[in-house]
Amino acid sequence: MHSTTNTVSDCLFINPTSQQQITINHIFSHSHNWDVYRYKHRDELRAVEIEEVEKMLRCGEQGYRLFQCPGCGEFELVYFGCNSRVCTHCGKRFTDKWADSVARKTFDVKHRHVVLTIPEELRCVFYEDRTLLKVLMDCAVTTVSDVLEWRLNYKAIPGVIVVLHTYGKDMKFNSHLHCLVTEGGFKNNGIWVDMHYFPYKMLRRSWQYQLLTKLKEELGGYL
Repeated sequence: MHSTTNTVSDCLFINPTSQQQITINHIFSHSHNWDVYRYKHRDELRAVEIEEVEKMLRCGEQGYRLFQCPGCGEFELVYFGCNSRVCTHCGKRFTDKWADSVARKTFDVKHRHVVLTIPEELRCVFYEDRTLLKVLMDCAVTTVSDVLEWRLNYKAIPGVIVVLHTYGKDMKFNSHLHCLVTEGGFKNNGIWVDMHYFPYKMLRRSWQYQLLTKLKEELGGYL
């Protein structure tokens, strides 16, 4: 298969119309929205946030590669993406690959969706120090494991997939976790045991204890 690399000047870009789907790129680009926002919040934006948006705005400008099959002569056009996490095109592609990979690794057992939140008073702690978001996710796994052990009266290892959301429906900073949890776990001898009931009060209290205890360890006397 032969390939040819071209620059962006060789590509044809079509401006969005009312019939086309509006993307995040369109919203940021329209009327210089991103330029205005970046200037207004120049003292608040983190370098990684600026980098991801700038990459997204350049999506489709990296040119493309044209492949031709030597057998049938058919052509295949492959554009170079931006690979930004906020790009609705590139980000979704990587998200779909991740979801497919996770789906192949999950056990064929019943799962349930558990949402773990933090009080408004603690949001600023994670906003100021993003490294603590890893602590948040670790506490989720420990919480589920503790509840499982408490319910079964012996230690068992559950399957837990934790997805971090750092914003709420209003797009304001509001760190919370969406967890896909197996209804049961493996005993030390490798035998699977079911547990279909997760007591809310126990889950809530364990989450509070694990999170506050770990934050005190990380922050010392500042909490």
